[in-house]
Amino acid sequence: MGKAPSIAALFSQQAPQGPPVPQQGPQQPDPGADPHAAEELAAQRQALGFLGYLDDGRFADSYAYTGMVIRKQLDREAFATKMQQMRGNPGVLQSRQLVDAGYTTNLPDAPPGQYVILHYHSSFAKRPDTLETVTLALSKGYWRVDGWFIK
Repeated sequence: MGKAPSIAALFSQQAPQGPPVPQQGPQQPDPGADPHAAEELAAQRQALGFLGYLDDGRFADSYAYTGMVIRKQLDREAFATKMQQMRGNPGVLQSRQLVDAGYTTNLPDAPPGQYVILHYHSSFAKRPDTLETVTLALSKGYWRVDGWFIK
């Protein structure tokens, strides 16, 4: 069994390469285009629930969307405090568009598994041009957030 990734490592996944290609919300999968489209769509739905709680300032409630990597390191209260600090700085959400979704079975410093990394181009009141990264892992049939980073 590999060592568990740190929260910092999961909150700092790399940004996508090349120019962003905006999309609006979860898209219906095209079965012929991407063999992991269904997984990516399911992960997007979970990510939007998580992000919605963050946007509403419901940081403790967003803990319900987290996976074991986060839960092994932070309890609900500590997670809420950390998210309030991280999410409060950029201000109120103005817009969010999906840039890309990628399925992988390997992440740096993480055990083998099924992961989806989502990148969103987001605009906040105090930071109008940001990139949000949400990393989700499949656990017991559900996609759970194991990392969130904004830059």
